Amino acid sequence: MNREQLLETVAGLNTFRSGERRAPHKPLLVLSALAELQQGRDRLPFNDARSMLLPLLNAWAPPVATRHQPELPYWHLRGDGIWEVEGDEYLPRQAGGFPKMGALAETQAGFTPEVLGLLKHDPTLAGEIADTVLNRYFPESAREEIIAAVGLDEAALFNAVADTEPMAARRQARNPRFRQDVLRAYEHRCAATGFRAALAGTYFGCEAAHVQWHAYEGPDMVSNGLCLEPTLHKLFDAGAWSLTDNHEILVSREFTGSDTAVARLRDLHGKPLRQPIPGEPKVSVDYIRWHREPELGGVFRGPSLAGWHR
Repeated sequence: MNREQLLETVAGLNTFRSGERRAPHKPLLVLSALAELQQGRDRLPFNDARSMLLPLLNAWAPPVATRHQPELPYWHLRGDGIWEVEGDEYLPRQAGGFPKMGALAETQAGFTPEVLGLLKHDPTLAGEIADTVLNRYFPESAREEIIAAVGLDEAALFNAVADTEPMAARRQARNPRFRQDVLRAYEHRCAATGFRAALAGTYFGCEAAHVQWHAYEGPDMVSNGLCLEPTLHKLFDAGAWSLTDNHEILVSREFTGSDTAVARLRDLHGKPLRQPIPGEPKVSVDYIRWHREPELGGVFRGPSLAGWHR
């Protein structure tokens, strides 16, 4: 495996499939392992990996009925050829072939020696891997939060590669007109709150948000965009709120915070979304459903507040 093959593997991780449901388990494990490497650890004991992954899955994976299972990416990342669990061939197995939990709990895992060798001899590679994972599997608005949550030293990781051609090419993959088109379609006014600010003829304070994430083939089109205040953009991408098929705002019961924050978002529940100017398309119901429904994309942290049911 060479550098390019490693990056291709990371960009195409064999993630769990159940319809179109997102499964960011392996990507989060890769980022966590890179953070551990920054701290000088190239092996993760199972219990450490589990304790690190569980809150990340709670925050960034689609909600589940019972609990997330960080043991699954810890074991199954082996199948992508970049990860190993020490002593895996000797572990007693359950009927389905998965190791018995008691035995798995005694193991440690990490990148294969081949991958570690590439990382050691190329100081830009870790940053390229992290950037590939963040761009491929998560929305841009979540980048800083995920980097902080996994414990990556952003400056150390990305400064050496900020101007490299592969990273620049990935950053330019987004249509630069998307932001301009969405903000113009909504007249620089937040589609949820109506907020708009200007100074000396220049508008600011709102961002163009993808409804279906760009990382999951959401197109750079007005029909997949919303003009939102930055905080509401982050909360939208995190699943704190979503939309009904009739373009009404849904707020998750799971959203908590200060009294002001909770009241501000909950007051929007059930209110109609502001629509773009005549001649511009509304947000497509297909993209709304991707954002709301776990089996399609599963960003929304259901259930919603009272008053709406699927």
